[in-house]
Amino acid sequence: MPDDPSAKQTYTVLIPAYKPSETLIHLVEELLRRGAPRIVVVDDGGGAEFAPIFERLQTMPRCEVLRHAVNLGKGRALKTGLNHILLHHRDSAGVVTCDADGQHSPEDVVRLGEQLAQSPRALLLGSRSFAGDVPLRSRVGNLITRYVFYYVVGKKLTDTQSGLRGIPLSLIPELLRLSGEQYEYEMNMLMLAKERDVDIREVPISTIYLDNNLSSHFNPLFDSMKIYFVLLRYGFTSFLTALLDQLIFFIAFRSGVAVAPGIVLARLLSSIFNLSMNKAFVFQSRARLPGLILKYYTTMAVAGTIVYAMIQFLTESFGWGVITAKITVESVLFLATFVVQRDYVFTRPKLPVD
Repeated sequence: MPDDPSAKQTYTVLIPAYKPSETLIHLVEELLRRGAPRIVVVDDGGGAEFAPIFERLQTMPRCEVLRHAVNLGKGRALKTGLNHILLHHRDSAGVVTCDADGQHSPEDVVRLGEQLAQSPRALLLGSRSFAGDVPLRSRVGNLITRYVFYYVVGKKLTDTQSGLRGIPLSLIPELLRLSGEQYEYEMNMLMLAKERDVDIREVPISTIYLDNNLSSHFNPLFDSMKIYFVLLRYGFTSFLTALLDQLIFFIAFRSGVAVAPGIVLARLLSSIFNLSMNKAFVFQSRARLPGLILKYYTTMAVAGTIVYAMIQFLTESFGWGVITAKITVESVLFLATFVVQRDYVFTRPKLPVD
């Protein structure tokens, strides 16, 4: 059953392509043969050497080619295609994105498009099983990213790096404003969908790797660092905040201030820095300040109470020093505090998907 009885029954396939091989031509031919309604290919500045491939694609029915003068990255190529489709093909239920290197079977692409036409409110994610002969860098990269994504975003997905996706047309305006010019854009897309309460549905697809995945332009080190940047930003600001908090508490404690007032004073002063940094730099939240301040300081009050209780327990029961106990307790609570701030404090308004 369709999610919406009046749902549009067509879709557009979007393929970002940088220095593609002849495989791209075969992919488009097979998609057209299988009945793909429309295909948009974005030439991401591969240069004159690859122009014949795109010229061939332009001669094919139901296939359009958009071009970048220079290489701008996969994220930018996706935005270029999404913008074009939103302007010129609003009859689509949505957009199916797939890679140009033949790692998504035409059968899976068409099947995902048909499901998108029937469920135009959901973000569909083609998920590989990673069973069998999978390149080590792909297997390890997906495993690490899967768990980092689950922790950072709070959504458990099998294949966060899949480029085969079914995107609802109504989500595209938000995606055009989304940051990310390279591979991190696809991760940001999943984060946005989770933040805006868009249903993410995983659709099993074939796991295909050609020539040990040598055709991929994905750099496991540098591109993964961009993907993990949210957690790194949080860790960096938390580290600076902790230094400031510990410094203030240390000065207050050595000056004769008792533990409880010392914690309150240190947390109050360091929290001003932490609040502003987390809002603008880490979570990039657009939440209104009055409500945000209330939730933030409620969270800090609860966290401070827990910290105080644990310090008292460790110092009285095990004879720990106050400074050592405080550093230990707050290090343990680091990840829990991130989850609370992610899901409760720095939330974004939900996006209505019509």
